[in-house]
Amino acid sequence: MGSIRTAVLVDDNEVDLFVQRRFIELSSFAEKVVAYSSPVKALEAFGLDEFDNATSLLFLDLNMPVLGGFEFLEKINAQSNSTSRRMKVVILSSSNSQADIKRANEFPNVIKFLSKPLTVELLQSVTRSLNNQAS
Repeated sequence: MGSIRTAVLVDDNEVDLFVQRRFIELSSFAEKVVAYSSPVKALEAFGLDEFDNATSLLFLDLNMPVLGGFEFLEKINAQSNSTSRRMKVVILSSSNSQADIKRANEFPNVIKFLSKPLTVELLQSVTRSLNNQAS
């Protein structure tokens, strides 16, 4: 479906994480899927430059304990390595709050705000957004 090498999922809900992972794998949206139920562990991985910013896409939940999605984005953007700041982010949340959407769009690396659950149509809209940014 797309040219994404790695889809990174960060969601504290294990069921949502499992469903999203399987959906992305079955749709061939990305070559590889990496999932984190702990935003803190995901943040550590970003600090190690484990991901190629040009071919990775982060699907991020907003409502997580310990470290919420917005705080996660702030920490990524504050990191000194360029991978973290340049990685494209799709917010995938149960929230449809206009305040959340507005705040998410203030981050330069957020390309899309989607409401759960993930669908083929939503993945296609992500692909279109990525293609539009590449042009």
